[in-house]
Amino acid sequence: MILGQCPYCKSNVISKKITAQGKQIKLYTCENSKKEYDETDSYVFTSDSTCRFRIYSNALFRWNKRSISEYEIKKLLKDEQIVVRLHGKKGDSEYFKYAIPHEEYGISILWEEDVQEEL
Repeated sequence: MILGQCPYCKSNVISKKITAQGKQIKLYTCENSKKEYDETDSYVFTSDSTCRFRIYSNALFRWNKRSISEYEIKKLLKDEQIVVRLHGKKGDSEYFKYAIPHEEYGISILWEEDVQEEL
């Protein structure tokens, strides 16, 4: 499924289901971003990979956001930012922050920016 255009190379961003550490997650990746296992069992970009844009659906899990949805990725690619709802360590507090595409990590939280309106 095509979700939008890559913010870096303007190719298609697609959604794939993968298994990582025994769990099913989604990988949102540019069609030009290809990885494979090398002889040392490391996951590396292939020689024909021309883009590095990839976001794993559990990228924000450390802030107690279970998953990034396809809808959120579509909005991120279209608007170049989204508002995400994050939770404190104990899960009892909730706060909203902007997230933007990041060339190295896929997605980045703007910690210094306050969200003007809560969803």
